[in-house]
Amino acid sequence: MIINGIRFARKCSECGTGMNEGYVIENGCEYYCSDPCLHKHVSAEEFLELFDDGEGDTYWTEWEDESEWDDEEEEAAA
Repeated sequence: MIINGIRFARKCSECGTGMNEGYVIENGCEYYCSDPCLHKHVSAEEFLELFDDGEGDTYWTEWEDESEWDDEEEEAAA
């Protein structure tokens, strides 16, 4: 994803910030850049249940392999 000419792996589902690291919820249904954005939608307890001791499809990650990044152009917010 490209926002204002800067390339990011994903966009935060809450605040819209471009992100190259953050929370993945339920295998990509939602993405959050920070604890405050995450906890507006998912409590700490809910996150731990979804994380399932590392066996779930909810986790924190860093996207390092740029081949997996979304190159969709986003228009700058006015």
